[in-house]
This record gives sequence, C-alpha cells and structure tokens, in this order.
Amino acid sequence: MSDLVGLLIGLILTLFIYSYVVGDNPLYRLAVHILVGVSAAYTAVVVIQQIIVPVAEQIRQNPTDRTSLMWGVPVFLALLLLLKRLPSLAWLGNNTVAMLLGVGAATALLGAFTGTLWPQITAVPGFNVSPFQGLLIAILTIMTLLSFQFSGQIKNGQWQLSTWQQGITQIGRAVLMITFGALFAALLNTGLILLGSRLSYYLNQFLQQLS
Repeated sequence: MSDLVGLLIGLILTLFIYSYVVGDNPLYRLAVHILVGVSAAYTAVVVIQQIIVPVAEQIRQNPTDRTSLMWGVPVFLALLLLLKRLPSLAWLGNNTVAMLLGVGAATALLGAFTGTLWPQITAVPGFNVSPFQGLLIAILTIMTLLSFQFSGQIKNGQWQLSTWQQGITQIGRAVLMITFGALFAALLNTGLILLGSRLSYYLNQFLQQLS
C-alpha cells in the first residue's frame, strides 16, 4: 500500500511540474517549493552527518593534532559567515564571502577552460570539416566572446559602443540566439521524452501494484 501511495504522489508532483507548460500556476510553485525544501533538508542532513559530526568528533578526540588544528581555519571562517545574519557584525563575514567568491570564480574559470573550451578546440581537427569551416567556427566563437565586452566611449553625454564593437556585438548575439534556440528545442524534446517515459513507468507500476 505504501508503494502505491508513493507512486501516486510521484505522479501528481510530476504532473504539477509539467503544468508549467500552460503557464506559471500555484500547482507548479507548490511542486518547486517541495523540491527546493526537500533538497535543502537533504543537503543539510548530509553536511551534518558527513562533515560537521566527523570533524567535531575528530577535534574532540585529538584537539592538539595537526589535522584538528587545520580544521580550525574553515570552522573560524564559517563562524564569521554566520555573523552575516547580524547587521551590526555582518562586516566580519565579508572576508569569508570574498574568499568563497574568489575560489568559486577561479574554479569555474579553470573548469570552463579545461572542461569545455580546450576539449572543443582539440576536438575540431577530428571532425570532417574544411579549413574554411574551422576558421568560421573560430571567428564566430571569438565574436560571441567579444559580445560580452563593456568598453566604450562617451558621445553626447551617453555611453556608446564604437561602430565595429556594435557589429561584433550584433553577430555574437545572433550566434547566441541561434544556439539558445537549438538548446531550447533540444530541451523541449528531452522534456517530452522524459514525460512519456515517466508516465509509462507510473502506468506499469500501477498495473503491477493492482495485479
């Protein structure tokens, strides 16, 4: 009986999520709130069980150990981060936030280069493309990256891009629009396939439970 109830709840929440196809509605927001709440609670439990409790136990057993002393730095920074909740002491957590942003930005930049840009660059020769096509891909990629530049000049009291910057920006935005359109179409197609798969799964499970 409990399995049947779980399947029914899963089916209802799945339909709530896909109700966003007809527009934003309370059922969709309810499902999203449940998803975010459950995810946050699960993350909190995992962090407490796998990080906070083991570290606290290690520090309690060997407070003078070098590893325990090294844990004092992140614990201290975490305590400073908690002070952001207090308006009068919020400035004490600024250094922790700055370190989080700096490390996060550096990690994201390195990951984007080593995990995305460099593999794409090295993979191009493996495709059956002509030198012209390879050059065109490189130029469009550069123009797309340059479309995110914000240097300009002041004309008639207004900040404006130069003519060549405007041309590059328009081409880069066109490439982005085509890319996003293709990604959205692929995402929509994937969503419909997943919906059909989930409905088929629930139907088979319901039939097995009722048989």
